[in-house]
Amino acid sequence: METLLVKVSEKQKANMLVELLKSMDFIESVDYMDDLKSFKEAFDNINEIALSTDLKNMTMEDINKEIKEYRLSPQQ
Repeated sequence: METLLVKVSEKQKANMLVELLKSMDFIESVDYMDDLKSFKEAFDNINEIALSTDLKNMTMEDINKEIKEYRLSPQQ
C-alpha cells in the first residue's frame, strides 16, 4: 500500500478531490485533515502506536526487509 499526502489551497477544491478519490475502487481510504492541528494529532497518534511496537528498535534496512517479505508472502 502506498500513502499520499496532498495539500490543496482551496477548501472547495479539496472537498471535490476527496469525493473523487473516494469514488475510485482502488483507493483503500481517504482521510481529510482540514487543518494542521488535526493532521498533527493524527501524526502523533501514529507515532504513539509505532512506539509500542518493535519499530523503535529497527533500522530502515530492517523495516524495508519486513515490507519486502510481507509483499512477497501469500496473502489470505
